[in-house]
Amino acid sequence: AKIKNSIFQAMLESIILGLLQGLAEFLPVSSSGHLVLGKAILKMQEAGMFFDIMLHAGTLLSIFVIFRKKICDMLFGIFRREKEQLNYALFIIIASVPTAVVGIGFKDQLESLFQNPRAVCVALLVTGTLLFCTKFAPTGPKYPEAVAKPMNWWRALITGTVQGIACIPGISRSGSTTSFMLYMGISRKYAGEFTFLMSIPAVGGAALLDFLDWVKCQGPDKMTEACQNAGVLDAALLVGMLVSFVSGIFALKWLMAFVQKGKLHYFSWYVWAVGIIGLILLR
Repeated sequence: AKIKNSIFQAMLESIILGLLQGLAEFLPVSSSGHLVLGKAILKMQEAGMFFDIMLHAGTLLSIFVIFRKKICDMLFGIFRREKEQLNYALFIIIASVPTAVVGIGFKDQLESLFQNPRAVCVALLVTGTLLFCTKFAPTGPKYPEAVAKPMNWWRALITGTVQGIACIPGISRSGSTTSFMLYMGISRKYAGEFTFLMSIPAVGGAALLDFLDWVKCQGPDKMTEACQNAGVLDAALLVGMLVSFVSGIFALKWLMAFVQKGKLHYFSWYVWAVGIIGLILLR
């Protein structure tokens, strides 16, 4: 009976975390922040390094499904040397550089914040403010007829820097990058697409680094403290990955509709509420 209860609990936690990851990874509410608060409030055990990797893999797959046409057009355009597609790829590369610098250079400091739920709550309040202010952006809902500005190298650099800062749990990656692009006058459609396409090297790179750490834990170093909770491939993990993939597709479609209609600021009320409730409950 204890074994059955343990399996049921592991499966339930896997579904909850997969749902949180899939929805919050793309909705502008911070998936990392929700995972930290979810584990703290529900007193969940640490799922394991490999589990986190597979959850991110699930959400990454959903990006390829939703944006498969855009990705194919860009790849074929690069081979054909089409200027528009070459520029698009270049901007993604430029944006990825500061993201990598921040993510790798401050890896230890960023990871320490995952152990501080109250700091996550404060970061969520910051995210809510960023989202709310999109109401007043040059291409926001108050200025529907505004002429959008094109993406260029310095706008891509700023967007990538913001994406790097969004490694802080509680700062939404999609919310902050989309918001800053709207602040810079970029069109809603372009901002929505670009924020997710540039997340492919960011999310994929982070997952790859974690995967390499997990592989090391399968060798002679497996008895080190860092490897004590590496995780294994099991049914609960596969269920969590599937849930993150399906919920990620739903969240992507939903958010793209909100961004293009200029309703991104609606999410600010939810994020503020979660941050405030978290500060009250986690003392």
